[in-house]
Amino acid sequence: MSAMSAMSVPAAARTPRPGRARRASRAALAAATAVALAVGLSPASARAQELPAVISPEQIGNAALDSITPESLSQLLYLGNLPGSSGSSMMGVANRLGFSPNMFAGSPPPAPQPNPGITETRVVGKTIDGRYERWLIDSADMKRGITVEVYRATRPDAPFLYLLDGVGSELPSGFMQWGAAEQFADQNVNLVIPTGGQGSMWADWDAQDPVLGISRWESFITRDLPRLVEPQVSTSTSRGIGGISMGAGAALSLATRHPELYRAVFGVSGCYSTDALGQILTRYTVESRGATLTNMWGEPGNAQWAAHDALAGAETLRGKAVYLSSGTGVANPGDWAAYNGDAANFVAGMALEQATGQCTWAADRRLRELGITARVDHLPTGMHNWSYYSRQIPVAWNAVRGAL
Repeated sequence: MSAMSAMSVPAAARTPRPGRARRASRAALAAATAVALAVGLSPASARAQELPAVISPEQIGNAALDSITPESLSQLLYLGNLPGSSGSSMMGVANRLGFSPNMFAGSPPPAPQPNPGITETRVVGKTIDGRYERWLIDSADMKRGITVEVYRATRPDAPFLYLLDGVGSELPSGFMQWGAAEQFADQNVNLVIPTGGQGSMWADWDAQDPVLGISRWESFITRDLPRLVEPQVSTSTSRGIGGISMGAGAALSLATRHPELYRAVFGVSGCYSTDALGQILTRYTVESRGATLTNMWGEPGNAQWAAHDALAGAETLRGKAVYLSSGTGVANPGDWAAYNGDAANFVAGMALEQATGQCTWAADRRLRELGITARVDHLPTGMHNWSYYSRQIPVAWNAVRGAL
């Protein structure tokens, strides 16, 4: 979500049902949001008022749950995103009221155990199934094996598109689970998809984390993969990078930090700043996986955080093909049924997409201020899940493919 750069909440059919406490927390968040968004639509003097600190999330939830429905919450989200509103967000409310990041994710992943015997970064194995391949690469920096998915183009001179997954970073990746092989079957591009970066922001961390282990993902993606994968796959040195949710923010950050590497970049449902709402979403992303935020870049707001802010470094995007998109969190007809009536995941999908919608507006304004050409799609509906992302990935690819 990145911002959370966003955090990736899978479609309901693939998401385990959370426990009772987590469901209650998310339901309370829905009720709190109704209050906050209503305040956000009032005059400026009222917007400045804080919710009473003495009211707990549970009290807010118990007081308002009976009046909250998917339809009414969608309407509040719609109004909260209108120009002239306060821009109140469910994630901002969650942060202010002290909701735990755990309500947006399942159990943390098992901590990877460093292997001190890995002293060289190299390819140690491949599994091939037609054009789809899994490469096992030992990382000397991270002291563990990393599985990278490669989906080959049919031509030997095809360019590369690096794809960065959301907070879960599963194997197979969300991209492959949701149809990338079919979507790119007739496209002249090689897909390169690292996996296993749960909650890492796909970044180089300052310190080893007890849960996420050693994270040196930026170095792995920008240095190791081009060196190890590309010469074995294609004669082309042209590449782009894109991502969804957490991976969207990371893709734009990497493109600004390594402008010589990428001709094109896209982000779907991401957050692109490490300040303000972006800082909140980054914290929720990292802590949702049980990691310690300060192990990444130290205390929020320092020079390291600023150096990873894609909006601060956006000037380096000039001349590249850039595509961004996000929904608003407003549900489409049928979304409630698609979540099988699971209010907890439904609310999470709304909250996260509303936040990334605001992040995408912020990126749009920044690029316009700099006079940098980009295509930015602000869709009137859409929730933070793979059902939505998978529809936007072909749109994103078609918007940037010409640059490759």
